[in-house]
Amino acid sequence: MTGSDMDYRLTLAAVLLLAACGGSPFPDATGGDDGEGDGDSETVTVPESLAVNVTAARYDATSDSLRLSIAGLDSSPALVTYQRNADLDVGGYRAYSIQEDPLDRMFVALARESRDGATRAVAVADGGQFGHYFGGGSFERDGNFDRPPISAATGSGQVTYAGTYAALQNIPAAGNPDVLTPPAGTADELLPNQPRQVRGNILLNANFSDDQVNGVVYNRVVVNEGTSLPQVILAPTEIAENGTFTGSAENPEGDNVDAITGNYGGIFGGSDSSSVAGVVHLETFNDDIDLEQEHGVFVLTQCGQPGDAAICDTVEPN
Repeated sequence: MTGSDMDYRLTLAAVLLLAACGGSPFPDATGGDDGEGDGDSETVTVPESLAVNVTAARYDATSDSLRLSIAGLDSSPALVTYQRNADLDVGGYRAYSIQEDPLDRMFVALARESRDGATRAVAVADGGQFGHYFGGGSFERDGNFDRPPISAATGSGQVTYAGTYAALQNIPAAGNPDVLTPPAGTADELLPNQPRQVRGNILLNANFSDDQVNGVVYNRVVVNEGTSLPQVILAPTEIAENGTFTGSAENPEGDNVDAITGNYGGIFGGSDSSSVAGVVHLETFNDDIDLEQEHGVFVLTQCGQPGDAAICDTVEPN
């Protein structure tokens, strides 16, 4: 598909095929609900709006391995091993991919575990084929929710998390550079596309006294193209009793930018909630593209903890 064919208005018939109702559990790579390992992770139900087609995942950062189950056409068996693909790493997120043959979909996944080893998350998508695509994301935590200490001191319970953001879009990557080469003469209508990748930064502010969280994804740029994308506001939402949250993603108020709609969500983990992991699902973000989708992932360290982001130098720790 050439640039003129797409014209970046992309009348993508990228119909979103939802996973089964109820969302996706994301069991630990060493535990969970398949009888493997020691089962030291609390199983969390990821909202359907974020899980989309992802029905299960096993990510093990130590062995650098990822297995995913997608309610779609990635491969067989249901829980499929993705191959490490370091060339597609984005902003500290490890990339994995799978494509059975030149006429099968190419899926790319981005995964990361927090520095404290307590939380992890993954996003995955293909670039579309036959007018449809599949994608989604999930997150998990080892152990239970450990709320930061709260005292009568001013600012107690107010915590910031910052770091990098990475995402996959159902828009073909320029030139489809990593898709398997089809036989000469293969009709264009048969060819799969590689998902476009996005990198950026993210900052979350959480108030554990009021159980609220909000934030922003900024510096969004298309990888290997350099095209800047609008920031995404992560609207204020409630932190649930188990340390999870789900809220709306939207465009900045008052800005004359493309309409942005979607959702974000995640989970706090570690001692005193030292990390947070989550995903973002944008259903619109460019007025010149039809049926666009973005599946993003974030895994962040609490400001004031070892290995926190440079911007944390301007933030008062809890």
